[in-house]
Amino acid sequence: MFDKLSKKINLTSTELKISGFLILTLVTGILIKFIFGINEKSELTFFNYAQIDSIFFNSDENDINNSENVNKNVDYKQEVFDFNERSFNKINSRQILAEKSINLNKATKQELMSLPGIGEATAENIIALRKKIGGFRKPEDLLKVKGIGSKKLDKIIKYIFID
Repeated sequence: MFDKLSKKINLTSTELKISGFLILTLVTGILIKFIFGINEKSELTFFNYAQIDSIFFNSDENDINNSENVNKNVDYKQEVFDFNERSFNKINSRQILAEKSINLNKATKQELMSLPGIGEATAENIIALRKKIGGFRKPEDLLKVKGIGSKKLDKIIKYIFID
């Protein structure tokens, strides 16, 4: 049947099958629309973007005012994961230290605690050893402190110096 029709229309049998499928799909879609009463008219909502656009266009003026918010030092992991109201007042973010910024022989307990991986007990141990030996002569002397190993020393060595 397809062969006779394809010779009359001058199409191959594959082209004829594809055309028949497309026509059948179109007719089926039209029938479904009329049988089920699908209405294409839908209410469009209008949104006024003028206010948002004004924020964008005035962003140059607000850059000076927003620079305070952009440069704020925030501990993002703490802020994202901890929504407990009691701990909002206790957010403790460490300051970024400059290289060679802490003199090991004159540093206070608070300064030593600002080093990565150094807590209160380790800072006290450093100060006790410093008093006992009369000051550090080289950064590797920290390996004698209880709680400081080679890995921890590698993390903090760039922030300390000895005077």
